[in-house]
Amino acid sequence: MLRDHTCGELRAADAGKEVTLCGWVAKVRNLGSLCFVDLRDTYGITQLNIDPAYFDANRLHSEYCIQAKGKVQLRSAPNPDLPTGEIEVAISEYRVLSASKQTPFIIADKTDALEDTRLKWRYLDLRRPVLQHALKVRDIALTAAREYLHSLNFNEIETPTLIKSTPEGARDYLVPSRTYPGKFYALPQSPQLYKQLLMVAGMDKYFQIARCYRDEDQRADRQPEFDQIDVEMSFCEREDVLHVIEGLVSHIFKVAGNIELPPFERISYDDAINLYGTDKPDLRFDMKLKDVSFLAQAGFKAFEGCAVKALVVPGKAQETTRKRMQLDEQLSAKFKVPHLMHAKRENGQWTCAAFKFFAPESLAQLEQVLGGSDGDLAILAADRDYTRAATALGALRVRYAQEMGLRDPKVFRPCFVIDWPLFAKTEEGYEALSNPFTSPVPEDMHLLWEKPEDIRSTSYDTVLNGEELSSGAIRIYDKKAQWRVFEILGLSEKDIAERFGFFVEAFDYGFPPEGGFGIGVERLMMELLGDENIRDVVAFPKNLTAAEPMSNAPDVVPAESLDCLGIRLKAKEGV
Repeated sequence: MLRDHTCGELRAADAGKEVTLCGWVAKVRNLGSLCFVDLRDTYGITQLNIDPAYFDANRLHSEYCIQAKGKVQLRSAPNPDLPTGEIEVAISEYRVLSASKQTPFIIADKTDALEDTRLKWRYLDLRRPVLQHALKVRDIALTAAREYLHSLNFNEIETPTLIKSTPEGARDYLVPSRTYPGKFYALPQSPQLYKQLLMVAGMDKYFQIARCYRDEDQRADRQPEFDQIDVEMSFCEREDVLHVIEGLVSHIFKVAGNIELPPFERISYDDAINLYGTDKPDLRFDMKLKDVSFLAQAGFKAFEGCAVKALVVPGKAQETTRKRMQLDEQLSAKFKVPHLMHAKRENGQWTCAAFKFFAPESLAQLEQVLGGSDGDLAILAADRDYTRAATALGALRVRYAQEMGLRDPKVFRPCFVIDWPLFAKTEEGYEALSNPFTSPVPEDMHLLWEKPEDIRSTSYDTVLNGEELSSGAIRIYDKKAQWRVFEILGLSEKDIAERFGFFVEAFDYGFPPEGGFGIGVERLMMELLGDENIRDVVAFPKNLTAAEPMSNAPDVVPAESLDCLGIRLKAKEGV
């Protein structure tokens, strides 16, 4: 063995032991009469006490990989910030296993290196303890997930990663077939159809840590390839599935983070939009939106025919300058609500220059609905689309809460958002707001033949502190209902056969009631670790342009590789 102890293992009780350690040189402090080296491995840091003359004859530099031998002794000045801080190793000899060039950035938790620089040398970036900690917690979390689901008799079953392309909301990553020229596999956006077919096969309870792929624009909480804890179960209703999700997420947070989650609240989609302006409500703070649509009849022309929502921000009136109002309008414009109205609470009433155009009885009603205290700020948004007005204020609600310190990362408020709309009515007809196999709630099933836009679905999202952790639904198992959904979506028999042929045939062979969900592992880890960057919880992530700077992927391939696939590249204009 090259070592008999790790760099995070030794304690005061080990004083007097002869030990051999291996690791990387984290820091050198050559004081002339004394020389200390911090040796780092994935388990921790141990201080080495080296004779200066020996060190001068055998120089070490940062990130050298070495083996060191010596005797454990108590430190004259313990370091309370290190678990090994009571001891050091008096070195008798060491040897360099591998030298290192000067690294392109300092290997430390706090670094000012640009992200693309760190991603280019990701194997160096991953030496930082904070990133190693994230990967270890991820391992603990997934182990806990497997333990919990196995305790409920779920079976871990793998599904294919080379599949038929089926519509799932994002673009597929396609894989050309050499054996079948001109045909392509797709990488799965999720195992949706296969896990449902496992229920048809009678497996009853399935899960896997599934690799998923989506070709879509990147952002701080998104990667083109990601993992999800994918689950499906037969003979269940919505509450049965929600019970599994709550138990699973709570178990993971307890085991991997020593965090006790409170009971998961249930919020309807309509209430989430009406009260919080988002389908991912952050419940750690109040500041609920208020409906003041009666102002559409207040005599103010800009509000006529509009839905009007209001947000009251405590104590922000004095800080609200013209520049601040413009910043608010810039954010709301992203939701296609370009104009806001700001009012301040002064001397027991709400004041705003535009209020002179409002009917007195409407202002009296506004006072009653808004309430508030002197110094509060009210922001009003009006739009003919109720949802747009609400979501614009929802974004402002989150931004003000962040500025006011109301989004405490140590507080956790999970909820389920339920009763989502199943369809949205468009000029061309209807579009599905979930996958086309999502069942209506039982009491709305008759609306499939009467008024589809009013149907509530059995979809459910798991939301924690304003972030979506999972989504899922109870599936349609009645063939007549399934074909009616296809009809509402305007799909012909040919469309159905081309898109879902192998799947829909299963409806002729005893399709069971079933439901499931998929928890995004990376987003789960972000919440568990209090991180805001998904790339910090992935070993080898892609950057914001979906590229990997370290390996330079994606990259060109040899012409012969394309020739055997029968593929010819078409040049783009301007390239």
